[in-house]
Amino acid sequence: MDLNHTTKMKINITQKALELLQKAKKIELYIERFVVTDCCVPLSTPPAVRKGRPHKPENFYAFEVDGITVYYDRNLISKSEVTIDAQGFGFIKGLIVTDWVIKY
Repeated sequence: MDLNHTTKMKINITQKALELLQKAKKIELYIERFVVTDCCVPLSTPPAVRKGRPHKPENFYAFEVDGITVYYDRNLISKSEVTIDAQGFGFIKGLIVTDWVIKY
């Protein structure tokens, strides 16, 4: 596994996201390209964040952050900093990248 590979990326995980991972008993998460296929209009969307290990970890860079292994999709653009947070209400909570900017 290529932990903290040569990319100079800083990954932040908020306290809410860490608590969600702890509650789910997960020590791994992955950030992957989210592809939306629509009729004829290409859509740019922020990447998806999922709990657990990706099906093909060899397609991801791996980083160690606060005791959590974060897999970052090699098909995503390199960012200098990425922040992962939790969002949702009640029992429906998920992880998101909060600082992903889409420019048109």
